[in-house]
Amino acid sequence: MDKSWMHSDRRSKAYELGVEAFLNFYVENLLTTIHICCPCVKCVNLKLFGVGIIRDHLYFNGVDQSYKNWTFHGEPWEATTNASRNVEEDDDHSRYSFVSEEIEMDDNDFGDFGSDPYEFANVIGDGDQPVYPGCRKYTKLSALVKLYNLKAKHGMSDVCFTELLILQGDLLP
Repeated sequence: MDKSWMHSDRRSKAYELGVEAFLNFYVENLLTTIHICCPCVKCVNLKLFGVGIIRDHLYFNGVDQSYKNWTFHGEPWEATTNASRNVEEDDDHSRYSFVSEEIEMDDNDFGDFGSDPYEFANVIGDGDQPVYPGCRKYTKLSALVKLYNLKAKHGMSDVCFTELLILQGDLLP
């Protein structure tokens, strides 16, 4: 699917046609017009809306330029990574090796993930839980992503961010 429209001016015909092609692609692949992850700059795939609201968000806010593989919108993960990166399936880490290449990681940076195979699943499962009992607006994962976005947006140091997280942990019930 052509994604060049994402970089076009939001007032251009190319952008308009791209938004419609994107929405059609989603509906054809996932067969729903409600509860769609919004890929606009403000929602960054964290909020769900219907097709009409998504269209409005893409025009008013613009599309998130970092959202290159439309995995939330019906594009298969393996097809996009293999096609764009020429990943070979021989290597143990080959499926995700492009990540370490992009951020210049070596084997020492991966840490020890093999000691408890359920640890990662527990962390991911915890992400769907509300921040505190009764909280309806944020899950633990969405709150952490919002906080991290603020850290990046305002250039907060790691030390300051860590202390802020500790303070919030003490403040929340």
